[in-house]
Amino acid sequence: MPTPPTSPRARFLSLLHPSSLILAFLLASCSLGSLGGPTRTPLPPTASPTPVGPQTLNVCLGKEPSSLYLYGDNSESARAIRQAIYDGPFDMETYNPEAVILENVPSLESGGAVVQTVPVNTGQLIVDANGQVNRLLPGLSVRPAGCRDGNCVTVYTGGEIQLDQLVVTFTLKPGLTWSDGAPLSASDSTYSFELNNNPDTPGDKYAVQRTASYVAVDERTVAWTGLPGYLDPSYQNNFWTPLPRHAWEIVPAADLVGADVSARKPLGWGPYLIQEWVAGQRITLTRNPSYFRAAEGLPKFGTLNFLFVGENAQANVDLLLAEQCDLLLPSTNLGEQAARLEQEASTASLQVFFQPATSWLHLDFGIRPLSYDDGTHIYLDRPDFFTDVRMRQAIARCIDRQALITQFAWGNGSPPNSYLPPESPFYNPGAANYSFDPTAANASLDELGWAFGVDGIRVNEFFPGVLPATPLQFTLRTSDVEQDLAIAALIKSSLDDCGIGLEINSGPAEEIFAPGSAGPVFGRAFDLALFSWPFGEQPACYLYLSEAIPGEDLTIFRYGWAGWNISGWANPDFDAACHAALSGLPGEAAYEDAQRQAQAIFAEQIPALPLFIPYQILAARGDFCSLQILPGSNLLQDLESYGFAEWCQ
Repeated sequence: MPTPPTSPRARFLSLLHPSSLILAFLLASCSLGSLGGPTRTPLPPTASPTPVGPQTLNVCLGKEPSSLYLYGDNSESARAIRQAIYDGPFDMETYNPEAVILENVPSLESGGAVVQTVPVNTGQLIVDANGQVNRLLPGLSVRPAGCRDGNCVTVYTGGEIQLDQLVVTFTLKPGLTWSDGAPLSASDSTYSFELNNNPDTPGDKYAVQRTASYVAVDERTVAWTGLPGYLDPSYQNNFWTPLPRHAWEIVPAADLVGADVSARKPLGWGPYLIQEWVAGQRITLTRNPSYFRAAEGLPKFGTLNFLFVGENAQANVDLLLAEQCDLLLPSTNLGEQAARLEQEASTASLQVFFQPATSWLHLDFGIRPLSYDDGTHIYLDRPDFFTDVRMRQAIARCIDRQALITQFAWGNGSPPNSYLPPESPFYNPGAANYSFDPTAANASLDELGWAFGVDGIRVNEFFPGVLPATPLQFTLRTSDVEQDLAIAALIKSSLDDCGIGLEINSGPAEEIFAPGSAGPVFGRAFDLALFSWPFGEQPACYLYLSEAIPGEDLTIFRYGWAGWNISGWANPDFDAACHAALSGLPGEAAYEDAQRQAQAIFAEQIPALPLFIPYQILAARGDFCSLQILPGSNLLQDLESYGFAEWCQ
């Protein structure tokens, strides 16, 4: 059930300071929605007998979770352990949801999702044309029924109007039970919704605020209805992870955050149930006899230990080689031991896995800094380096993004052309991509009027918007994290070869990325900025909408200082394509076209240069099997199938 924060800046800050964002199965879900994902079909009961041999699996984590409550701790460790307790509700297969405990993934094509037209009157709660929850009052911008782009937005003047409303139906598989043997029903999912909606429950309220109703239709079926005007592209995930109403309902919502029944030993329906939590050491789980896939011989291990081993990478690899750990998760800090791991993997002592992150690293251009807003200080506070797209394109060709990938993503992936991962079903492979070509870059800079000076730094001869003899040099803002500084240093080295001077200005993330005018990045007081955006659940073009430029004057900047388009870039064609994507749904004819068009404009104009998609490392015993690493997948989502070599043949 998607619950993104109310702004991408908030999501970005959540990456810097992980906190209690909700719903474990969603974190790795960057899906924009599939067109009707597959269902995982159970194998025949005789397909996989209970294995013989070692019956204990030791999964090692760098950190101990504070809680296993679904709305309490959303750290990597908590999410990993919850995969053993809850199987699904969805797995993610290359950014598409796959039903686990549901009959199928609803879609417009299958009839599981329906857009209906409803009458709305003054005072009713709706989602307006800007995606915000508001009372319908005169003067509010709305999208009438059937409106799928920015050209049909209208201003409400009063009376009854017709708006679109999305209804999605989810049906549980029959025979599901909690680990205590009680039936799992639709009521358990609506109970989870009620908890999420309760003000005493921590976590984001984005999704519940945009929900008109979430009700159990029968024992196995639940229906989600969005507020009028809310067409959620990730509607296929709008199923709240069930929680055991029969066991928890007597506990006040505020107490569930710390209660043993929810935080230390929560009931689940998945492959394992918790036996013991030894603080600072381990959590031990055993096979759940009520698991709905038990007849398939799953899970393969009788006992599962999550061991808390710390972040000493060398010591953790030693534990793996000594078979005290069977699987090391990314939180064990394996990046520092990447070379050793690959060497050991070459001898089959262990296996190394690289999983793409759910974010993309990028270099933003300060196209319109804050000082330009009043129109009187243009060129005085900072030369107009970046308004001309040819400058941005030349700089893009100067930067060796493949070298960044080799050094910081262990050679995995390739330079993306936009804000979507190449594996996304909506990725536009035909969008422009600027390969490393310093010869072409230097030729472009020559043509633009930048000549090499005696010190190797170019100076302006006739480039418009910049005073003659101005050197081509600017500042890069980034955090003082070691890897960010190393990435910035490589960018500086690349730009040196093009005669571009670069000063790296770093500091604590909470200062560099502070909100509003207090911070140089979100205060639009920078030349170049280096950081990551999460992919997000909605079409990621929204990151660069002109309406999202941060600024103080609310009559000009719609979101004020809460805006997130830090580049200051504005392009009406991009806005139109992006709004068409944001107001459409996967499965509708124009949705994919709008997504691809927005990417094409972004890639040609490059208000930000996508650098690479980070990767994280997992390592396993040499004979470990059935671990699948897919883009956009949830960590340990196939935990029940893990085994050793003799079990997987």
